[in-house]
Amino acid sequence: MKKIKILLVDDHKLVRNGIRYTLETGHTSSKIDRIDEAVNGDDAIRLCTVNKYDVIFMDINMPDKDGITATKEILSIDKFTRIIALSMFDEEFEIRAMINAGAVGYLLKNTGTEILDEAISTILKGGKYYSNDVAIKLMNPNNEAISTGPKILRQNLNTESSVLTKRETEVLTLIASEFTNEEIAEKLKLSKRTVDSHRQNIINKLGVKNTAGLIKYAFKVGII
Repeated sequence: MKKIKILLVDDHKLVRNGIRYTLETGHTSSKIDRIDEAVNGDDAIRLCTVNKYDVIFMDINMPDKDGITATKEILSIDKFTRIIALSMFDEEFEIRAMINAGAVGYLLKNTGTEILDEAISTILKGGKYYSNDVAIKLMNPNNEAISTGPKILRQNLNTESSVLTKRETEVLTLIASEFTNEEIAEKLKLSKRTVDSHRQNIINKLGVKNTAGLIKYAFKVGII
């Protein structure tokens, strides 16, 4: 039987230690070949360029490069890698952002041994796995937020026009639509460096930390 390689991606060592202990003492332990650890998205991407992982547990909110961006880049390296999102929260915007990025599961960090074992078994068989709270969110989406999105977007863009420029608003909209910086540059006929600059300016103006924060803002104002 082929043993599996797992990567834990989280900027908190205590969280990584907890998940590692849970995996090493659960029913899946006999099936595990190795467990590697990464402290952020960039670290995870670096490891994925030299190692092939069967399962990656990916934190969402991390410094330098968040889990949403890292998930997209890792799947561009190896589309067969199975990524499970890990979070302290079950916010709908994060759930949908990670699913859109390619994650096949979403678990809360307080998940127990049995759930972790079941999640690994399910995704390795080609299925998807979500914790109960997350599954409920997916079955009962915030229809009001979705249906009123365009109206909310117009209101927010009008009242916050002094915050974001027209070009920055275009860039934010494309970020929320899952376009990479390279794709945005091509679409808007800009250099990648200019798009990088716009992205950083938007982050600074909105007071968020990373792509996850941008997507949360876009969700709030109705872009997604």
